[in-house]
Amino acid sequence: MQYPDFKYVEVAVNGAHNRNNLADIRAVKHYIGHTEAYMTFFRYNEEIVDHFQEKQTVKGYQGNAYADWLPIDIDSDDLYEAQDYVQLFIQNLEEYDIDPNCCRFYFSGSKGFHIMIPSGVFGATPDPLIHKRFRKIAEVLTKGIKTDMSIYNKTRIFRLPNTINGKSGLYKIELYPFQISNSDIQTILEQAKQPGERLEIEEEYDVSAELEEIFHAPIATKPTTAKTGDVDKYICMATVMKGVGEGERDNAAVRVASHLKKHGLNGDMIWVALDEWNKKNDPPLETHELERVYQQGFSEYDFGCHDSLMKKYCDPNCIFYKQHWGRF
Repeated sequence: MQYPDFKYVEVAVNGAHNRNNLADIRAVKHYIGHTEAYMTFFRYNEEIVDHFQEKQTVKGYQGNAYADWLPIDIDSDDLYEAQDYVQLFIQNLEEYDIDPNCCRFYFSGSKGFHIMIPSGVFGATPDPLIHKRFRKIAEVLTKGIKTDMSIYNKTRIFRLPNTINGKSGLYKIELYPFQISNSDIQTILEQAKQPGERLEIEEEYDVSAELEEIFHAPIATKPTTAKTGDVDKYICMATVMKGVGEGERDNAAVRVASHLKKHGLNGDMIWVALDEWNKKNDPPLETHELERVYQQGFSEYDFGCHDSLMKKYCDPNCIFYKQHWGRF
C-alpha cells in the first residue's frame, strides 16, 4: 500500500447518513455485501484522528489526504446515455495514453457508472489540496461528458463495490470496459442482481507527464476576509435564514452556504450555521442531503439579486433594491 501512514477512512453502513465512523482501510472488506455501505475514497493519516477527536466529525477537515484511485461518476436517468458517456470516456483515456484496462469500471447499482483511475497515472502524492487537484484531472479527462463534479471534496463518501443500493435492490458490480461498451443495459441490470467478482486488471502503467504536470501545478487560493456583518444587509437572505419549505430546501441551502462563504466564513463556521438553519426548515433536510448541498455551496457560484430563488424574497427596503431593479 502506497503511503501506509494514510490508513484511515470514514465508513457509513445502512445509509449515507450513518457517518462519523473512522476505520482502518484494511478492515473495510468486512462491509462488503451490506446494504447502503460507503467509504471515503480518500485515505487519511493521524491528522484526521486529531480532527475527529476535537470536532466529533470529519467535516471541515483541512489536513493531508491521499487516494489510490481517482473516481469518475457518470450519472444519468437514461442508462443508455450513461453507457454512451462511458464509451466516450474510454476514448478520452486513450488520448492521454491511459490504458483503460488498468482502471476499474463499475455499474453503480442505480443510475450510472463509476470509473476508478489509478492515481499513480498522474503521480498523485498526499496533499491538503488533493481534492482540488483531483478535480482538475477529472475536468481534463471528462471533457464533453456529463459527470458529477461535486464529489471532489476531501471527505466525500463513495458506495463500496458489491454492496446493495437500497432503492434499486441492485449491487454495485465491477465490469470490464468491453462489457459496459458492448452489453445491453438489461443484461447489466440482470447481472447486478447478484454480487460480482473483483476483476483482474492491468497493474502496470505509464505515468502521463501531461497529467502529472496538471496535478502538481500550483493551486490558486482566494484570500478571504470575514465580513459577517454584511449578511444582515441582504434582507432576502435574512428571510431565507428563517427557514423554508420542502420544495425550496436544497436550492436555499446552496445559496446560504455560498453567501456565507462569500463573506469570509470558514468551512466549520458555515457547517454550524447551515445545521442551525436547517432546524428551522419544514421539514429539515436529512444530514446526508445537507452535506451534499453544503459541498455544492463551496463552488464558485454567485447568486445575485436576479437569481430565480432569491428574487422571490426581494424586499423594497433592501439597500440593493433600487440598484438592481431600478425602482424604489
